[in-house]
Amino acid sequence: MVQSVREIVTCYFRLINEERFDELFRLFDPEVEFSAPFGFSVRGLEHVKPFYLRLPLEYPEHEDAPTEIICSGNKAAVFIEFVGRTRHGLPVAFKATDWFEIEKGKIKALSIFFDSFSLARLLRGG
Repeated sequence: MVQSVREIVTCYFRLINEERFDELFRLFDPEVEFSAPFGFSVRGLEHVKPFYLRLPLEYPEHEDAPTEIICSGNKAAVFIEFVGRTRHGLPVAFKATDWFEIEKGKIKALSIFFDSFSLARLLRGG
């Protein structure tokens, strides 16, 4: 069954929130191009996995809630509200945007954007 871009993106967020990482990783192309704040930019699923596997360790409580998904061709922009609690009990909430590129039913590229300066300041207690 071929999934639409919207279905793949919706599944991505469900699997992250449910911490079903083995299934999540099957959504990615093995040579995925991935970038996130704090200078994290890699190519290849094996280099992406630690980013996701660290999530429940750093944020034992977390929810990425996609509030809007905008699809155009094989691309999608997703507006997200993240709410969670750090491993130290600090509540965290911020807005983010993810930019997906889907090829042959797999996530070929993903860029994550959010205000990393504000998050770092919050995590430092400032």
